[in-house]
Amino acid sequence: MRHRNSSHPKLTLEQLNALTPGEFHKTFENVIECWPEAAVFCSALLPFKSFAAMIAAFQSYLERLPADTKLKILRLYPDLAGKMLDTNQLSEDSTKEHASVGLDNLSPEDKKKLTDLNESYKTKFGFPFVVCVREASKFEVILRSVSERIHNTVEQELEIALEEVKKICRLRILQLVDNL
Repeated sequence: MRHRNSSHPKLTLEQLNALTPGEFHKTFENVIECWPEAAVFCSALLPFKSFAAMIAAFQSYLERLPADTKLKILRLYPDLAGKMLDTNQLSEDSTKEHASVGLDNLSPEDKKKLTDLNESYKTKFGFPFVVCVREASKFEVILRSVSERIHNTVEQELEIALEEVKKICRLRILQLVDNL
């Protein structure tokens, strides 16, 4: 049984397609934060012609969900540099993503700025600010992004946030598989 751990070699396409549905679920259960249903759904599509085809399957799964389910998924993402980070309750993936841009090491001022923006954003949209931090790459970029996106309509933001979920999903899959 292959567990998600950086010490394991990445899956080749052949190995991926040889996984049982149960192994596929276990391996890819968190590519969409705390939403293993995506891996369950996509396991039924094995074998995949390529990793790109598998990524497309996860993204297509997301797009076809009803609006209320999309909202439910967005609400599973943690606040950036929020309480869950402070109390070590983030998933392993989120912990690494936070650390990759220094969100686990902000000054009290920066942390307060981000927390205040997160709260305003959540109050307006009803879900946390979701951004692919590894693509945003710097705290300043994330801060600017939330400051700009807070002026969007709920419809715009739902769409943007879902695109960010797709980017996070893609990068999480790429960490587990050999290469495209």
